[in-house]
Amino acid sequence: MHEAWYLDALACPDCRRDLAIADGSIRCECGFTASAAGERLDLRPRHPQPRALRFDLRPASEHDLAAFPVDRPARDYDGPPAERDSSELFSAVRSRLTRGARLLDLGCGPRDQAAPAAHLGLQYVGIDFETAGADMLADAHAIPFRAETFDAVLAYAVLEHLYNPFVALTDVGRVLRRGGVFFGTVSQGEPYHVSYFHHTPLGVLAAFRATGFEIVRLWPSYDTLHALATMGRYARVVRGLIEIVDRADRAFPFLAPRRFFRGSARENDTERLFRAASICFVAVRH
Repeated sequence: MHEAWYLDALACPDCRRDLAIADGSIRCECGFTASAAGERLDLRPRHPQPRALRFDLRPASEHDLAAFPVDRPARDYDGPPAERDSSELFSAVRSRLTRGARLLDLGCGPRDQAAPAAHLGLQYVGIDFETAGADMLADAHAIPFRAETFDAVLAYAVLEHLYNPFVALTDVGRVLRRGGVFFGTVSQGEPYHVSYFHHTPLGVLAAFRATGFEIVRLWPSYDTLHALATMGRYARVVRGLIEIVDRADRAFPFLAPRRFFRGSARENDTERLFRAASICFVAVRH
């Protein structure tokens, strides 16, 4: 097993006690064991213990969206591109990340965000439930790190794939230091793609509030029409027609008279957010 900075911060995914690494194995007092040999750890839960959640029942309304920006951030990230474009995300949080900060890439997939993280001087670790390229296999509902290990957590198109987002968000808050930043994207209008819960802007706001986060910014990633054309389970000709409609909507904004002639910039940004296929978010832990 290669030496890595995060090995000293591991916690048991079953009971959250500190993990001990010795003689090529990882052990916990509760009976959890894993092999420390090879290039990737498997720290997915074996026998997770029941966990109780407590949170305030606070509904969100459209009026609450006025508390933060909903327009696209200025792109000032100038580093190497990731396979999944994250330039807007890193631009939005760049001022909150200092060199040497610890970044957890939750559901890292192809581990493509390691390059932008390295460019910004961040200490990176990517975990995923099953992707071979991850630094370790882990479950977002039982993140195998000690409390307040990370300065930032990135979740790129992850939350919709989690069967209990409230449990997962609570665990993100546990491993994130107070004042740390949580950023990423979540599906809203994208069609089903082995996903459980898609989030509207109010859904993001309510779920994050309930689990100890304050939303700093929301903005649309791309439009639902394009998602239906590229991800929808329609006949090819139908998807082609939807793509034509999407391009026409973007090319001829005057087709929406209210938006073009009477809507303020804020109202227009909010409308784009409401019809987004995917929503980008930045939040901080209370």
